[in-house]
Amino acid sequence: MPASSCAFAQIFDTVNSTDATVSLIDVRAGLLSPTLRALGNIGFIEAAKKGDITFVLFHILGPSIASLDEIVDTAAYLGDAKYFMVKNFINNTYFFEWDEATHAAYFKRVPGAVAITIPKLVEMAAEQVDLASVPFATFIANKKQSGAPASYSFVLRGYVRHWLETISAEYDRVGLIDILEGTESTKPPIGRPRPLIKIAES
Repeated sequence: MPASSCAFAQIFDTVNSTDATVSLIDVRAGLLSPTLRALGNIGFIEAAKKGDITFVLFHILGPSIASLDEIVDTAAYLGDAKYFMVKNFINNTYFFEWDEATHAAYFKRVPGAVAITIPKLVEMAAEQVDLASVPFATFIANKKQSGAPASYSFVLRGYVRHWLETISAEYDRVGLIDILEGTESTKPPIGRPRPLIKIAES
């Protein structure tokens, strides 16, 4: 996407002309920094600083040094903006909290950045949702793609329900809905108080 001016035009030229209140852009691994650079070049980040656009950045982290290096690059483009660093546990891997030196070298270089943890979903439940080819909420509701009743496992639906509730609790903890709606949260601030560039995406 960063290399295509046409793609940018298709996405951002319609921001003010659509009835949608939220636009979600999914940038594949390795393209976050080039994308942020391009957003800066077209004035998108500056518009967010002025409050014209609500821009939320979800930076999906992996447990590798290369993934952590991207934190520094991202902070450089967003300045003092708060953004969400998401630890997505797709398996039993570990992140770098156990290594204090590594943790200090990366995470603490962005004071006040908010960490979100996405827990691992039980493998069998994840596989069944994939096989059913339906959204998680549809799987929980025991429905097929057509809306007809299904016969998914009660136990696996319970695992998925609990997993989604845990993620929703994380979003509530960081006040995500308040940010997207442009309202002031009544919760105490997370981390060091910072100017709010209402952020979104990765």
